[in-house]
Amino acid sequence: MREKRTSLDDIAKAVGVSKATVSFVLNDKGDEFNISKKKQELIREKAKELAYVPNFFAKSLRQGQTKTIGVVLADITNPFYAELCKTVQEELYKRGYSTLIVNTHDDQQLEKILMKELIQRSIDGMIISPCNDISELIPILNDTHIPVVFADRPGDDHADFVGINNENEAFKLLQNFTTKVKRVVVVCPSVTAVSTIEKRIEGTLRACKQLDVEHSVLKLSDLASKADEQVREELKKGTDAFVALNNMVAFKLLAALNHAKAKIPKDIKLVSFDDHEAYPYMDPPISALRQPIYHIGLESVERLVDRLKETKVPGKHLLLSCEFIERESH
Repeated sequence: MREKRTSLDDIAKAVGVSKATVSFVLNDKGDEFNISKKKQELIREKAKELAYVPNFFAKSLRQGQTKTIGVVLADITNPFYAELCKTVQEELYKRGYSTLIVNTHDDQQLEKILMKELIQRSIDGMIISPCNDISELIPILNDTHIPVVFADRPGDDHADFVGINNENEAFKLLQNFTTKVKRVVVVCPSVTAVSTIEKRIEGTLRACKQLDVEHSVLKLSDLASKADEQVREELKKGTDAFVALNNMVAFKLLAALNHAKAKIPKDIKLVSFDDHEAYPYMDPPISALRQPIYHIGLESVERLVDRLKETKVPGKHLLLSCEFIERESH
């Protein structure tokens, strides 16, 4: 049977003082209320002996803040969000905040449920990479007055956002093919409802039209055998270049190209939107667009901390630049 949690009353009775005296001492206000050093030491020793743990929510209620930020991520298994999460958590900790991190699996209903649960825990603010459209989230956000910063995926023109211009960066990515290509296949996940992927598709297709290159979009299957079949069909059409719209897709594409015995860059040129730590060690090393993930996380935290101080200023959009890492696959 679970033991009863030690309370201020338990300590007060054990030492023979009032509950208020115990509270003053454990909140470092003993000197302020003229409590003797000896009594303060006795109270702290008894609290340690009884394994007293402060009631977080009671303390938060007194202070009017929990010093806790909710972080809502679309897919923690994605290396992008794993790195973003690490940065956000570390930067918030430096500023005295704890984090409650939830993973939505890009499930729109789950996202709304988890957001409501975070708000019910009296978080001070939220950093979110949403899978829902902002219109779906407004009713939830309107129920509270906590500040929210959107990271990677935007909310709307009036909300704070830190990320990149996916369409423009994807457009520039195609300019990096060093020789003329005949047919480009833009490879995206099997589900493309996410706004960032849609914008990347728009940018790459716009670039193909400007370069006057034949092109198509391939939604790569999650099933390996089906993905192999899709890639073989594209190769039969004379495709000589692939653009992977994130690194998770790139790895599936590389496996399919390997099964088809297509040589990179001799037979096929490949560039990836999103760099990955494994790319430099592959044969050949993969050329990729590197997103400023650390700075997206850092600036999201900075923006949220500013917003916590002043909630009524207009939202700001901060668009950061990507860097093309030229290797040997294109």
